[in-house]
This record gives sequence, structure tokens and C-alpha cells, in this order.
Amino acid sequence: MYPRPTPSTVTMTLLLHFLVVSLSRLTWGQQLPTRDEEIFQLQMANPESVADTKVLPDGAETKGYVFQGTRKFFYFVVEEDSAPVAITVTPCAAQLDWTLSLMDLPEDGSGSSDDQLSEQRPRRHPNPKQGTVVKTYVGYDVSTYVTYNSPAGIYTLEIKSPEKSTSVQIYATTTPDSDHLYPELPTDPRLDITSFRKNKVSLAWKPSPSDVIYREPIVYCVAINSRQNYHTWCSVQSCLYGDQPPAQPEHTGFGFEHERAERRQHRRDKTADKEGRARDREGGEEEDIIVECVGKKTLHTFTNLEPAKRYYFDLFAVDETNNRSVAYIGTSIITRPGPEIRKHIVLKDGKLRTSSVRKSSPVKTFDFSVGETVKDVMVTVQPCIESVQAEVWRDGTKIRSSNIRNLKDFWIRDISGDIEIKVKSLRRGSTHFRIFATTRPNKYPFPRLPDDKRIKVFENLRQCDSVTLAWLSTKEVSQYCLYKRVDKQAKRPTKRSRGRNRQCLEPDMRKRTEKVICRSISGTDVDRDVLMEEVSGLSPDTTYIFDVYVSSFGKQTLAYRSATVTTKKIC
Repeated sequence: MYPRPTPSTVTMTLLLHFLVVSLSRLTWGQQLPTRDEEIFQLQMANPESVADTKVLPDGAETKGYVFQGTRKFFYFVVEEDSAPVAITVTPCAAQLDWTLSLMDLPEDGSGSSDDQLSEQRPRRHPNPKQGTVVKTYVGYDVSTYVTYNSPAGIYTLEIKSPEKSTSVQIYATTTPDSDHLYPELPTDPRLDITSFRKNKVSLAWKPSPSDVIYREPIVYCVAINSRQNYHTWCSVQSCLYGDQPPAQPEHTGFGFEHERAERRQHRRDKTADKEGRARDREGGEEEDIIVECVGKKTLHTFTNLEPAKRYYFDLFAVDETNNRSVAYIGTSIITRPGPEIRKHIVLKDGKLRTSSVRKSSPVKTFDFSVGETVKDVMVTVQPCIESVQAEVWRDGTKIRSSNIRNLKDFWIRDISGDIEIKVKSLRRGSTHFRIFATTRPNKYPFPRLPDDKRIKVFENLRQCDSVTLAWLSTKEVSQYCLYKRVDKQAKRPTKRSRGRNRQCLEPDMRKRTEKVICRSISGTDVDRDVLMEEVSGLSPDTTYIFDVYVSSFGKQTLAYRSATVTTKKIC
């Protein structure tokens, strides 16, 4: 059994730093409020310090997770009087109930000994542990507390999730006017409906200043569904891909027994949360939401809608470099009545689209117009969670069909007119998938994987604490990332594994502790046919699952087929 690593001293250093700063302020002269850059850099370089202390960094976004029926606390330290403060809380998968309180620092350091400044401070709650409540909020929206004249103190943010467990994003700063962490909304942030018919709705919106003024890499993503408006981009992603509790940084905690007990409870809650979402999927309770990212366009039209049906539309300006976003004011409309139309969805040439099938709608049909005769047409289908069946039809005849587990390309040669692509669920529950069609192969959105997508395990090199793996290269300038995890079902072969494909997710959704190595292949290295990697530090007689992710510049990330291997018991 391996010894537990000694706790990082970063957390204690950070706490000591806060205390020293608070005490030393008794002798400072009054100055303009500013962020403590040393503390900020320490927090950014050591995420375990934030996980242990729950002290929010000044000017950066912190991601957390709140389980249903529990409370989570975060703290934000303001070191100087008369400081501007902004604290923003963004819910992802459920409504939040949160309270923000302000209490004194351990010592009364106002930045000045003037009684006049002391008199300007608001009255404190008689209980110093609780502080003065400055804001409460219950709801699904992004909500912000802002003041431009905050006294020195400690803000305590208490968050509860009454409906179900959810991720949460928190942003706190003492420089709200100079920070540009998120895209900006225009002065008129409404999503307008310019026209609508029985089967079509056209939308328009004003561009973000971050796009047209600051020239930041902003794209606009429009979401449509028939149940509700979504108020945050992370709520849309949670609906599409799930909302898993994030992994804790590697060196969190101090080794106390109560911390180990909390981790065990965290794992139990996480398992229960995953099983609950699985039941929702199998019961058909997932929402049928479609998202289309339209680049820098400020106009978009949804077609093939149902007559006399209410649809909800939401718009998000998303920074492509960091996925941070801002939501416009969504809208909804009931389409005009009319005779029922075919429930076909038009695919645009070279446009990757996310869609879904569910219990109430187990088949989705897509139309793709080829036009004049072309040399090649390519259709790509990638399941996100469960396997699907895809069929390609032309003039009422099925010309291609396949059950798809990971990703499948259909090549159709010398074709004209229109083709239909039908995607069917192979199980009773719901699943999401991505679909792409083009007459221009250079627009292919994925890296070109080799025909053999297996990860090979060298049996003669398998040891008690190491294994050697190999896989074929993609013949492109690419980055390969290898991840490992223990197969917890290996000891219980009679129990059906609930493991699911997560092919549409990026590898950064994996736990940090599961990452083995990332290797960039460029230049002459691209000519290498086989890449090999020895993975050491494994446990004897333990079954591991290995995954390889490959990414190329400007393209989506794909995964090779997982490999399962058990280390030797005796060496």
C-alpha cells in the first residue's frame, strides 16, 4: 500500500499570507484599492489551495459542485476599505439558493486609523461568525453582487442546491471595471424574432462589443428546445453532456480522518448522482435541445419546426479560447398553425451539428442537398454516449447502414440531388450524437484516425507495476494524450457495467490524476507509424482502462478504442 503524499504547504502558506497581510495593514497609509498579485499568482499556480481553503481568487473564475441537500461555503478577502467588489454566481444544472455575508477581518485594519472612516463602515451583525447579510438569491439566472465602496472584510458565500446536485461557477474581483473575463453584452441584449411561419423562425441580435470592438475570438451559439429557456451556457452543456462532479486537485487535504470520510461520502454521492441521471435518460426525461454555433453571424433561421408549437430560443456569445460566455435575453414563440410537416432537419454543408434521439422520438431524419453531380459526399456520425444506428437513403432506397459505437464516415460517390440520413437509438433511453455532411472533404472537422484504432498491449512487457502500450499515428501534426483509470467493475464481473461512452467530451473533463502524458508530434515525427509508451507506477493484480485522445489544430478531439489490461499479480 502506497503512503499518502504529505499535504502541500501551499494551503498553509496562503492562509498565513492572508493573516500577515491583515495584521500588517494596521501600519499602512491609505491607498487606492488593488489586487494582491502575489496571493493571486499563488492561488492560480496551486489550485489545491483554493480547494482546501475555499478562498476565491481575485479576478479569476472558480468552478465548484454542490450536492443536493448540502451547503458549500466560499470566502473572498477584501484587504482595503472603499474597495469595489463584484461577486458573480452562475448555476449550471439546477437553481441555486445562495447567501452572501460580510464580516470583519481578524484584526480591524481599515487602511487608516481615522475614526471618520470607521464611522462610515456599515453596522456588523452582533454574531461575528455570521457577519452581515448583503445579498440573497434563489433562481436559475446568473446573479451578481456589486458595490463600489466595500469595507475591508471577509465575504462568505453560502450555496445550497434545493432541486438537485449541480456545478457552479463563481467569479469574485476587486477590479470589476478593468476585468474583461467574460464577453460583453451589447446595450440591447435581446434576441429578436424577425419573422416566423408554421415551420420556420428567423432570429437576429446585436453583436457583442467583445467581437466588433475588441476583436476577441467570439462565436454566437443559438439553442432551441420546446420546454424552457436556458439562462447560462454551462446549463446548455450540462443538458447535452451531463454535469459530473469535478475531480479534486491532486494534493488537497491534510490527511485527517474526517477528510477521508468526506471523500468517501463524495464518491457515494457522485455514484448516486450518476445513477439518477441514467434513470432520467432511460425514462426519456432528457430535454431535446439543439445547439447551432453560427460563427460571427448575427442572423439565423431555424427550419423544419412543427406547426402550432412553442419553441424557446437562447443565444450565447462564447469566447472560443476559454469557453467563457455571456447570455443574451432569450425568447419564445408559438409557430403558426398548419398541416403537419415532415420532421426532417436540413444539414448545411460543412456544418457540425449536435442533436439527440429519445424515447418519444427514437429516430431523427436529416436532409442534405447535394445539388449538381459531385465526386464525393461524406457523412459522419459520432455518438456522444450510447451507440446509434445510421442509415443513408437516396430516392427511397437505403444505400448505407451501420451500427456506430465511436465514429463512422460514409463515403458516397457520383451522386446528385438530395439524400436522407436517419439516426436511430439502439436502446430505450435518450442519447446525443453529432452529425456532419459535406461535399468538401477539406472541411472535415476531426483528425484522421488510422483504420486500426486499437491501443495494443505488449503482453511480454506486462509487469506487476507497469505495462507498455502502442498505437498507430494519424499521419498529421497532432497531440496525443494518454489517460488511465482503474476498472472498478473488474472484481465484480456479474454486475453489468454502467460505463458509457463520452465521445463528445474533451479530455480535460477527465480527472487530473488519470492523466499519464501528452505528446505533441510534429515535423519529421509525423512519419512515425507507431507510438509507444511505458506506463509505470501501477498496482499489482489491478485492472486498468487506458484511453488515447488525439487532437489537431482547429479540429475536434477524438479517442482511440479503450484498452483494458491487468497487471501481473506476482513478479
